[in-house]
Amino acid sequence: MDLEKRGYMNRILTVDLTQEKFNTQSLDERVVYRLLGGKGLATWILYQMVKPDVNPLDPENVLALATGPLNGTIAPCQKLCIASKSPATGTINDSYMGGWIGGELKFSGYDAVVITGRAEHPSMLVVDDGNVSVKRCERLWGMNTSAAERKVIEELGEGFKVAVIGPAGERMSPIAPVFSNLRSAGRGGLGAVMGSKNLKAIAVRGFRGVKVHDESMFERMVWIALRTLRMNEVTVRSLPIYGTDNILLTINETGALPTRNFQTGRFEGAEMISGESYRSELWLKDFSCCLGCNIRCSKIMKAKRGGGEVYVDGPDYETIFSLGSNCGVSDKEAIAYANYLCDEYGIDTISVGVIIAFYMELYEKGYLKGEDLPVKPIFGDGEAMVKLAELIGKGEGVGKTLQMGVKRLAEKYPGSEKFAMHVKGLEMPGYEPRAAQGMGLCYAVSERGACHLRAYTAGVELCGYGGGADPLSHDRAKVQLAIDRQDEKAVVDSSVLCFFTLFGLKLKEVYQMVVSATGFEYKDPDELKKLGARIITLSRLFNVREGFSRKDDTLPYRCLEEPLPEGPARGQVVHLDEMLDEYYELRGWDHEGIPEKETVSKIGLKDII
Repeated sequence: MDLEKRGYMNRILTVDLTQEKFNTQSLDERVVYRLLGGKGLATWILYQMVKPDVNPLDPENVLALATGPLNGTIAPCQKLCIASKSPATGTINDSYMGGWIGGELKFSGYDAVVITGRAEHPSMLVVDDGNVSVKRCERLWGMNTSAAERKVIEELGEGFKVAVIGPAGERMSPIAPVFSNLRSAGRGGLGAVMGSKNLKAIAVRGFRGVKVHDESMFERMVWIALRTLRMNEVTVRSLPIYGTDNILLTINETGALPTRNFQTGRFEGAEMISGESYRSELWLKDFSCCLGCNIRCSKIMKAKRGGGEVYVDGPDYETIFSLGSNCGVSDKEAIAYANYLCDEYGIDTISVGVIIAFYMELYEKGYLKGEDLPVKPIFGDGEAMVKLAELIGKGEGVGKTLQMGVKRLAEKYPGSEKFAMHVKGLEMPGYEPRAAQGMGLCYAVSERGACHLRAYTAGVELCGYGGGADPLSHDRAKVQLAIDRQDEKAVVDSSVLCFFTLFGLKLKEVYQMVVSATGFEYKDPDELKKLGARIITLSRLFNVREGFSRKDDTLPYRCLEEPLPEGPARGQVVHLDEMLDEYYELRGWDHEGIPEKETVSKIGLKDII
């Protein structure tokens, strides 16, 4: 099989930072046929290379950057998969970064880069059209993300696409992402893994083309996909005009907007922080920041603070929920400025907002009596929220403790774990699971902890996409919905396309692009969905090897035992146990969530792991 003519470069670059050694190997044809690329390829690499029980911050941990067969082509809305064992959760973790670096990696001649070891000095990895080097960069250490990215391009020259970490990643904070061109691989502490390897930046440039199996058919399939995206209300109007914040008022009306540390699902200040409000008052311009993007969800905003003003990408829905409603804050400029600080220091806005909200509830409930507080952490105080975000970004004062995440913070205050809003150590995103039972299940079973992007049932449950579904149902049909969304998302993440394409495209259009690019003989979209299920099970096997099981597929006490006090879901808790039973059965896993041997063999994993 000639993979170089099927959307692949057929090369994986392995970098040992300790020895400064570089090796190149070809792709395994069986692996890419069964796992495609991106998420699937990265998951396979980690399963093969990461030893059980290795500390995520040890040199032996692996950082993988993986593309898919659609990266570097004319396909729309491309991303890059970055994966490692997470310092936040101890689970496998893959995150997706937009910008241009995914395509550039393909242009440089590689499908994936696998990084091990630890550099002796602060360093950057440079991949220049197939030529690989590690360069010392002490001068960059301590720089904020935007300054570091600019400096690398200034030193290396035009055409380089650069991924960097900020000061939080250098400190190995488990809430540190990786950043590139205003985009980030945002969750699970991938920036901390880079920091643990003394790796400040990864710079990539290339001039090679990507060949597909059937060029004319591929062009036609891409044209059909683009036309379909242009005909969808979400991808042609809502996201281009308002970004992801287009849904905030809808989520608030359904009682699913987490407010004051998930104490309720409705925020009285929602209209002040809606997409419409940001668009009318702070918006400067739309920004197409990702290779092949025709959706343009990114927005540049201007926020005034301290006598000056800053320009920020966003804030998006998740940032507005976490730093806004979840902290009781309706000051849109405070939220935008805190977003700016998070991006510059290199910290995840979702985790930061949930950490601050938890800290505010600790104060509200009297847990912080007698402590020396930098500010009074009161719900609704935008200035306090901004100050705490800054301290977390700098790792100073109380921020040194807060930057470690909600789970570790709760360990300091016995009893507070009941309102510590995380799953497996990853702070919860912006959908109240008591008001959307499917999202509750998805948070619980996500391999990387609480994640809205592993299976976005909220679109169906709360926004009416795809015909809609009763958000409060928790029957077998709801479980199947979660599984279908997980499998489809795993396919998209392995292609590697943006999740937002699924608002306009069905799996059929993705299937058509994949098959015409690769020539792989998948008989129909359902076979591609089975590929997604294969990847989900492989991720599960990684976590099982690390000791994870049903006991970890759970939600905070608040979601399981405290009924929502208001809204359409008033009186509801998440009915998790019965959904877990159905989920494991449908997946072919046992009662403890461990894949059965027969399942591993039946779905085509046994002979490639």
